[in-house]
Amino acid sequence: MENNNDFKYILQDTGHIYFGKELTYKEIFDREDVPFKFKAIINSYFSKDVDMDLKMSDHILTIDSTTFSYRIFEQLKLEIRIFYQDISQSKFGHKKEKWIHKKCSLKQFLDNYVHKVQNGEVMIEDMSISKLALMAISI
Repeated sequence: MENNNDFKYILQDTGHIYFGKELTYKEIFDREDVPFKFKAIINSYFSKDVDMDLKMSDHILTIDSTTFSYRIFEQLKLEIRIFYQDISQSKFGHKKEKWIHKKCSLKQFLDNYVHKVQNGEVMIEDMSISKLALMAISI
């Protein structure tokens, strides 16, 4: 049994804002540690197209390159961190299991990993946007 509150976090460093995979847009909007400009983007653009109770990670799984949401996320330099298990065999026939963690752009994610996430082969760890891109975008 998994505690989904472990995946409801917002972290910031000098260049990025990280969003846990279980956060809904409403929860992001209600948090005090989210920049006002990102809240304005949620209110102005995302709330018109998606339900505010939708998880940001679920929204990313449903967008394609023709949607306005895609263009906004692209401007914000959205990156998705994913992980999956890799099982390889050594020269001596022993199975080696290791976890692979990758960070990819939205385009790379949609091209290569969205179907794997939907099939359960890959999991989303979190998403991040660039603070510099957020500062540069106009609402």
